[in-house]
Amino acid sequence: MDANAEDRPAEVVGALCAKTGAKGEPFWRDEAGDLRIDEGFCLQLLRELRDVTFATVDTRGFPCARTIDVMMVEEGRLYFVAARGKAFYDQLMSTKRVAIVGQTADYRSCRLSGPVEHPSDPAEQRRLVDRVFENNPSMADVYPGEARYVLEVFYLQRGQGEYFDLSGSPILRASFTLGGEALERDGFVVGEGCIGCEACVEACPQQCIALDADDRAHIAQEHCLRCGLCQETCPTGAIVPR
Repeated sequence: MDANAEDRPAEVVGALCAKTGAKGEPFWRDEAGDLRIDEGFCLQLLRELRDVTFATVDTRGFPCARTIDVMMVEEGRLYFVAARGKAFYDQLMSTKRVAIVGQTADYRSCRLSGPVEHPSDPAEQRRLVDRVFENNPSMADVYPGEARYVLEVFYLQRGQGEYFDLSGSPILRASFTLGGEALERDGFVVGEGCIGCEACVEACPQQCIALDADDRAHIAQEHCLRCGLCQETCPTGAIVPR
């Protein structure tokens, strides 16, 4: 494993904060030792990207994706809009879920999925639409005058996501959650059957596996691609999904 791999989060903080307006240290480790990233930091990154991919499922169960603007990020909520005549609106109202992903020009991405909230009060909807247009003046060119009110506002305040950085080596990933959601962990871990043969160490494309003091392989989760090559390579089947 890269000798500087454990220090890399600190190295990228300055650039990340400069691009998103965040202040302070956005990374931390949870009780399991996994790298986490501040949720507000990631929401702001999506807002600054603005044009990101929103994915839903249609009535046939087929995935649908389109580019939608992140209109606001306020008080831990990510806001967006959909016009009532669009299939996107119908899918949101039907499934009440969405998945979002955006990527910077230098290959840093953020993804988020969770249940959507849709205020049902017409007056609140009107207030939120006006707020969206205040924050995004160019929207008035697309929906001038009263036409804006064909739009309705949705937001996410619960869910989980991940920051993924391909701009350096090794890659860096960190998870986050919104609204107190429990984190669903994925990737791979090394179980009791490890014999210390180092087959996985040699196979790992990111060199994020090393033997510990007990000659047992350990995976640095924040640098893992989760490609599964280590699991396929292990002669004893000791590497299993988390």
